[in-house]
This record gives sequence, C-alpha cells and structure tokens, in this order.
Amino acid sequence: MKKVLWVFTVVLVGLMIASCDLLQKPPLLKTVTVDGNLSDWESYVYTDGATDSQWGVNNEIHKAGILFDATNLYIAGEFTKEGYNNFMVIVDLSGVTGAADTSKHPWGRQYKFEKGDVDFVIETWANGYNAWRFTSSEATGVSVTLASTETTGGRKRVEIAVPLANLGVTDASKLSLRAVFVLTGGVDDNGKQWAGDFYPNQGFETGDGGYTAPVVIKKTISNPTK
Repeated sequence: MKKVLWVFTVVLVGLMIASCDLLQKPPLLKTVTVDGNLSDWESYVYTDGATDSQWGVNNEIHKAGILFDATNLYIAGEFTKEGYNNFMVIVDLSGVTGAADTSKHPWGRQYKFEKGDVDFVIETWANGYNAWRFTSSEATGVSVTLASTETTGGRKRVEIAVPLANLGVTDASKLSLRAVFVLTGGVDDNGKQWAGDFYPNQGFETGDGGYTAPVVIKKTISNPTK
C-alpha cells in the first residue's frame, strides 16, 4: 500500500509541475527597427517620472524598454545626461550563468541584483557605447547596433540591438529576463556608487544619489509575454 501511495504521489507531483509549465505564458517575440524612433515599441516602452532624478532635469531617465525576438535583444531609452554620467542597462537572462555583481566592470561600477545574476551591461552616452557580457570570471566586450536621435527638447534617444547568440542565448522561445536602467556615475574613493535616476524606481533613492557599494537592485522590469 505504501509503495502504491508513493508512486501515486510521484505521478501527481509530476503532473503538477507539467501543468505549471503549460500555464506559463511564452515570451512576446517582437522585432523593432533600430533607427532611433521608438514608435514601433508601442506600449512596451515605459515612461519614467520627469522630475524624479536626484541630480535634476539634466540627468534624468524619461523612457526605457527592453524586448527581444528570435535573434536580437532590443533596448530603448530616452534620457538627459551631463559630463561622464551614462545611461546604463543591467540585464539578467534566464538560462545564462553570469556574475554575482558588476565588480568586473572595466570602469568599476558597483551594482548587483537582490535576486539573480548579471549577464549583460551596456552604457551609452547616445553617440557611443560600451557593452559587456558578464561571466563568473570576466566581463567581455560585446558589439551592438546603436541608433541615436535627439528630441526637440534636447533629450537623447537611443535604440540598441544585441545578437542573442553573443549573450549565450540559444532558444529565445524559452527566454525570460529582468532589467534595470540607471543614470549612473562612478564610484568614489569612499566606496560610494553614484546614481542619479533609476527605472524602475528602487524606493531607496537619497538626496545626493550616493550609495554604499554595491547598490542592490530590488526592482526590475521583465520582458512582456504573449
């Protein structure tokens, strides 16, 4: 009797796991044209508060979005920035083993996800970029396609495509991701990572934008599903 009950339990658990997998919605595979015009993103580019930066309106994230299709990861952004501050995107990809944090970043940035790992990072200042794939041992440069424009109000607008194969993704139909967008500065000699604005907002933003490194990212956006 105990053996029959054990077999029944194993079968039941297997059916429950299979049912959960079937109930998971597949990712939305959406292709956009990388031309600096975000109109084809439709509702999948999100608006951030226009006055929520710790560094004022000249260092502000206004729009952000992330999508993918069968071959590319797409990133959208609209922002203002001053000096050496950059629009930074940190991505955690399912099924890819990355780094615990961004400590291997060539420019010394110090961020980590509260849950998950860091697989891809890009920083752009609109007319240029640097991008890296992160593993447990190193950060390796990645080439992307970038298009940038400027709005009539002087905001920088970027659209980026990254080949998924260059990030270790082999099957986009099973991919999910989480991302955060940061108007980032550097790390100072006192161990503070400076950041003016986040999307989504993290809830711990302070008056001067200086945080004990590494900054722990608690809130992210996920890829849309069908």
